[in-house]
Amino acid sequence: MAYSREKSAKRKLARLLKDAASKAISEGDPWAQHHIEKVPAERVIRHLYNPETQTWLEDETIVKMEREPFTHGAMRFCYRMKKRSPPPQSASNHRFHDYGWTRASNYVAKAYQVDGKIDTSEQAKHNVMNDILLQYESSHWSDKFNERDPPKKIVFIRAYAIEFPDREGKPWFAVERFISGTDMYGAAFTKHNTNSGYVDDELHRYTPQVFSAFSFYASKGERLVADIQGVGDLFTDPQVLSSDYRFGDGDLGPRGMALFFKSFRHNTVADAIGIAEFPLSKNELKHQSEYEDDVFSMSGDMSSLAEDMKALDRFAAMDLNRSRRQSVLAVPPKEIVPLERRNTERRSNQSILTREHVRSSITKSFQHMRKSVLTRTTSDVDEVQQVLALAKDDFQFNMKLFHRKESGEMMAKIKRGSNTKPRRPSLVIRTVSKPIEICEQTKLNLGKVHYQLAVLHGMNRFPEVVPESHKDEDAPHDAFSVLFHLCHAASLHSVPACLALGRLHAGLGTSVSPLLNSIVPIDFDAAKYLLQRAMENEYPPTSPKVAAGCILYQIYLDETATLTPLNEDLLHAEELEEHPQLSMTKVSEQVLMHLLTDILQLMSTAQSEREDNERHLKDRSGRHSRTFMVGDRVEANYFLEGTFYPGVVDSISDDGYLITVRYDDDGSTEALTRENVRLVIPPTATQTDLGGPLSDEEALGIENSDEKISMESYQLKAELAELIANIGDKEKASALYEEASREAMEAGKMKTATQWSLKASELLE
Repeated sequence: MAYSREKSAKRKLARLLKDAASKAISEGDPWAQHHIEKVPAERVIRHLYNPETQTWLEDETIVKMEREPFTHGAMRFCYRMKKRSPPPQSASNHRFHDYGWTRASNYVAKAYQVDGKIDTSEQAKHNVMNDILLQYESSHWSDKFNERDPPKKIVFIRAYAIEFPDREGKPWFAVERFISGTDMYGAAFTKHNTNSGYVDDELHRYTPQVFSAFSFYASKGERLVADIQGVGDLFTDPQVLSSDYRFGDGDLGPRGMALFFKSFRHNTVADAIGIAEFPLSKNELKHQSEYEDDVFSMSGDMSSLAEDMKALDRFAAMDLNRSRRQSVLAVPPKEIVPLERRNTERRSNQSILTREHVRSSITKSFQHMRKSVLTRTTSDVDEVQQVLALAKDDFQFNMKLFHRKESGEMMAKIKRGSNTKPRRPSLVIRTVSKPIEICEQTKLNLGKVHYQLAVLHGMNRFPEVVPESHKDEDAPHDAFSVLFHLCHAASLHSVPACLALGRLHAGLGTSVSPLLNSIVPIDFDAAKYLLQRAMENEYPPTSPKVAAGCILYQIYLDETATLTPLNEDLLHAEELEEHPQLSMTKVSEQVLMHLLTDILQLMSTAQSEREDNERHLKDRSGRHSRTFMVGDRVEANYFLEGTFYPGVVDSISDDGYLITVRYDDDGSTEALTRENVRLVIPPTATQTDLGGPLSDEEALGIENSDEKISMESYQLKAELAELIANIGDKEKASALYEEASREAMEAGKMKTATQWSLKASELLE
C-alpha cells in the first residue's frame, strides 16, 4: 500500500514537471526579444551538491549570460542566462545545430553584490554554496510532505552553482531554471511567506503555509522552510530556519519560527496532514479572526513589508526581506539588559542585588497581601491564574481531529463545507494522515519558539494585538500574550521561560516584559517549583540553570531569615488560610547542601560550554567544510561495509579527523574518518563558516539579563564548606575552604581569601 502510494506520488510529480515544460514550449521563448543567443559563449565550472554523500561534484559546460543584470535586490544581482550541453562528438546532428542557442534552456543566475559590483570574495562564494544547500534542504522536506499525499504537491526547482574561471575574480553564481507564466489561480510569481513572519494575504493558498508548518514538526522542530515563493506548486529560492542558526544570515532561528507561527492560521489541510495545532493567546486569535476565512494575517510592521513588496519586482522583494534580518533580531540593549547591569560590576555585586530584591519581595508579600497586585478585571485575573497553572503542567498537544477520523466526523465536516461553497482543487482532502510524532526534541524546540514569541511581544513587535480596553493605559504590548507564551514554554520545560516565571513569582521581574510585574502575583511555592524545573532540564545551555539555582538558593536562605519575626507580627490564621503560599517552613541544612552541590556542578558545566563555544567559533572561522559536534545525529559506514547505520557522535579527535559514533541498535561505538560519517537530521544539514550551530546570545548579539543574576563559585563553595563543617566532616570542609580561598585570591578578594584559608587550617587542627 505504501509502495503504491509512493509510485502514485512520483507519477504526479513527473506529470507536474512535464506540464510545466510543455507549457514553456507551447508559449515559445519568453526571452526571445533579449537576443541572448548573440552574447558570447563562456566556459563555466558547474558545482552540483550530492545530498546523499554531502559532497560537491564538478563538471564543465557552456553558457551565454547577459553582462548586465535585468533586476537586483539589496544583496544580489539577477541575470538572464541560457545553457546547453556541450556539442555532441558527431557534427552530423543537424537538428542540434539548427536550434542552437535560440532553443537552449532559460536559467536565472544570481550573484552577490557589494558596492554595485559582483562580489568575488570567499564570503560570496560560500553564500552561493549555502543557497544551494538550502534548496536541497527544502527538497528533502518537500519529499517528506508529498509522502503524506497532500491535496497539492510541493516541488523545489533544482539549483546548482557555476563558476566563471576565465573572468576576473572567478565569480560564483547560483543557477536555477527560469519559471514563467501564471499558476492555476491566475497569479504570477508569488511570495507566500517569508523568514520574518510575513504571510501572503491576497492569494488564498493553504499549501505553502501548511508545508512550512509541516517542515517544523517533521524535523522535530529543527527546521522550518520559509521564503516560500514560486509559480503554482513549483517553488524556488527558499530560506531554511534552524533551531541553532546554522544556515547563514537569512536564518532567523527560533525567533523566525515564532514569527511564522504567530501569523500561521491552522486549517483543515494542516489537520489532514497530521500537524498539531500551535496555541495562540485569545488576543492573537481575536486579531486573526478579524480577517475572512482563508485569509492570513500579518503583524503591524509586516504590513509595511507587504507594501514595499508591491512596489518591487519579486527578486528585489526577496532580497529586501533577507536584508531585514538585523531589524528582526536586533533588540535595543536597554530593553534587554538594564543600564546598571551593563557595566563592569562583578556578579558578586549582582548577587547582593538579588538578595535585597528577594528579601524585599518576601517582606512585601506579607505586609501587602490585602492589597491586590493585579490591576485587571476579575475575568482577567481568572485568565491569568489559568495560564499560570499551565506552566506547572506538561504541555498537551491538540490531536483531537485525528481521533475523529474513524467516526467519519472530520471527513463529514469537510464534505459539508464543500456543499456550501465551491472548493478549490488544492483544498480537496482525500486522506487523513496519522499525527506527526511529538518527541522530546520537538517539545524542546517548541519551547524555544514559544519563549521567543513571548520575547517578541515584550519587544512591542505586535502592537495590533493589544486589546482596545488596555490601549487607554498606553500599554506598548499585550502582557497577557507574553504570559501566555511564557507559560506554554515553561510547560515544555523551556529553561529561560521557567527562569523568567520563577523570577516573577519571586518578585524579581524579568527582562521579557516589565508589564508582567503587575499581573503575576508573588508566589514563592510556584517560584521554587519553576526554578527547580529549570535546574533539572537535561539540555544545554547551562547558564540559565545556574541563575535559577542561585535564585532558588537565595529564596531558601531569605525565607528562613525573614520567617521568624513575620510569623510573630504579621501572620494570622485567616491570612494563611487565604494565602497558603505564605506557609513556609525552615529549609534543612541537608537540602541546602544538595542545592549548593548542584549549583556548583552546573557552574562547572556552564564554564565548559563557554570554552567549547569559543573554541568552536575559532575553529569555524578558518574552515569551510562541514563540522561535527558531540551529540549530532549521524549515519555511519559500519565497519566500512558500505551500509550506513544511524547513531550519534560520541566523541571527536582533537584534529577533527576521527569521529566516534555510538550506534542506535546495540550501543556499540566505532571510530571512523569524517568521510564515512554523514549528518542525517536532515541529510543536507551541513554547517558552513556562515552558520551555526550558534546560541541565541551569539546569533542575536544580545545577553539575557535574567541569566546574569548569579553568585561567584568561591562564595558558594565557602557556604557549602560551612554547612559540611556543621555536620562534622572537617576534612572535606577544609578542602572546600581552600578551593574557595584560591578562587577568591584569583578574583582579587584578598581579605576574604585570607579568612577562608585560616578557616581551612583551623578545621584540621
